[in-house]
Amino acid sequence: MKNIRRFLLLVLTLFVTIWGSLQFTSQSISPTQATEPTSKVVLISEVEWGFLNPARGDRGPRAGNLWGDRTTPGPSGFLVEFVDGFSSPPHIHNVTYRGMVISGTVHNDDPNAEEMWLPKGSFWTQPAGGVHITSAQSNKNMAYIEIEDGPYLVLPPEEAFDNGKRPINVD
Repeated sequence: MKNIRRFLLLVLTLFVTIWGSLQFTSQSISPTQATEPTSKVVLISEVEWGFLNPARGDRGPRAGNLWGDRTTPGPSGFLVEFVDGFSSPPHIHNVTYRGMVISGTVHNDDPNAEEMWLPKGSFWTQPAGGVHITSAQSNKNMAYIEIEDGPYLVLPPEEAFDNGKRPINVD
């Protein structure tokens, strides 16, 4: 009888200990507020397209913001879509930008430079104030452009300036 009591007491103690541990654990693991995501997927069908250079209208490339707004102060990233055979006149930008070819082939360089067609996956930088042309040759040309501080403006070559940085084209 004494052994049965001891056994039952041991089982009861074990049961209470396990039950108490489960209660404590379930109370200490409370649902937490999820943090805001730091990235967002934007479908191409959700991109709002406009003119990259409003002064040229539909004679120039289309552009669509992915994040930020290229037409206002602040950083932004946007897509640019060029028609086959597009070639810009010489121009400058007020901001330095970085570009990556998503599809097609793009040429971005000094107007007198030998053509260097950048295929899909290529990267380039264009310093603020540097005179350049941009061309595209493929049936579907698209690039991603990123700037640190807008607005992104297209200006005539007469307003060129040297900010000490140089362009880079990486195939």
